[in-house]
Amino acid sequence: MKLSEKIGRLYFNRENLSEIEMARSRNLSVYEGCTARSILTLTSGSFLVGFAGYLGASDQIAGIVSAIPVFAGIITVFSPLMFERMANRKFITILFCLLGRLMLGTMIVIPFIDIPNSQQIALLIGMFLTANLFLAAMMPSATTWLLKITPESIRGAYYGRREAIVLGAVTIVTLVMGQVLDKFDRAGYQLRGFIILYIFVIIITLVNFIIFSGMKEPPNEILKTDISVINIFRIPLKNKKYMTISILMAVWNFGYQLAFPFTSVYMVSTLKLGYGLITIMAVLASLTSVVSVYFWGRLADRKSWLYLMNLMILIQITSFFIWFFINKSTAAILLPLAHILGGAAIGGINISLNNLQYTFSPPDNKTVFLGFSSAVNGVIGFTGTLAGSYFLTLSEKLEFKVWNLSVGSMQMIFLIAGITLFSGVVFVHNIMKSEAFKVTL
Repeated sequence: MKLSEKIGRLYFNRENLSEIEMARSRNLSVYEGCTARSILTLTSGSFLVGFAGYLGASDQIAGIVSAIPVFAGIITVFSPLMFERMANRKFITILFCLLGRLMLGTMIVIPFIDIPNSQQIALLIGMFLTANLFLAAMMPSATTWLLKITPESIRGAYYGRREAIVLGAVTIVTLVMGQVLDKFDRAGYQLRGFIILYIFVIIITLVNFIIFSGMKEPPNEILKTDISVINIFRIPLKNKKYMTISILMAVWNFGYQLAFPFTSVYMVSTLKLGYGLITIMAVLASLTSVVSVYFWGRLADRKSWLYLMNLMILIQITSFFIWFFINKSTAAILLPLAHILGGAAIGGINISLNNLQYTFSPPDNKTVFLGFSSAVNGVIGFTGTLAGSYFLTLSEKLEFKVWNLSVGSMQMIFLIAGITLFSGVVFVHNIMKSEAFKVTL
């Protein structure tokens, strides 16, 4: 068989999938998720903050860099212009994933380029943004792909099981790499630790490419009507139910991104925690998600995705309020609790957001609606991070005591974020009381 024919059969399927093929692809998706989420974890959070700090970035810049993946979501608004005209989206989806993740791995070359630190930081921002634009562009297609091969009757249980396995794998990877970085950091060879980390990222990127290529994609119906940039905004805006869900997601993203990117900065820069301890906290959060997300999926099957979303926001609010009381004297007790609650919340949020978008969007133009919400929430989420960074700049020297507890500017960000998210709880409550949503709930 010619190479072109092999590529055609692998990436350009024209036949409907059997139940066995869909089941096999769902199983491969679990392993694909393990490698993809590991790459995401090792190139974000405290790992990214540490690397940016090594290059000389300030706390405010490090927080903004951490939020770049959210901002990159704006590119998804243009995804339907390409994907909705394609019967087979697998090839371009996997290609974009490969390019984006390889670029994340090659960020390790930056310290070896003989330019001023400010230019190294600018290069980091440029590479990190470009990589995440590639990854965000394919997100609506990849999300729709997985949803199409997962029957609605098993969706809650499958997503719960998939998320649990993925988070378990990421827990192991994060623990090992955190210990590696800490060991080299204590020895005074921090750069060597980052070299090992990013080489590992490149290796599992190639593994991810092989697994992803093995998944089969059902043919997609090509739209008969043309999609324009105007329609990408106009079509979702005319759908009242979907816009209601979009507003809910916007509230969540603004409140969450207002503070979350600065949790890693707070642990690295203010609390001065080592990578080992930060890794243990990340593992604790992941383990909580592993245990809880299975039940969240089943809870959503019994109740609704809106019910689950509301519960997860409440848990995240509690986590942010605990972060407000964390300082060097209280970290030993409160830091694990904040991570446990945060891990439980984000596990449920991940599966509820995907399913809410899919459930409340019409059968046609799925990528239009998913792209619209990702783009809007990307802008809103990044705006939240910019607002948080601006607040930190203005209140850099802010310090006071509450019941003999020292409070700084970053702790105030956590408090403000919790108050902001509470408006999301009120919004969900009103949605669930609405007659228009009772049929789908």
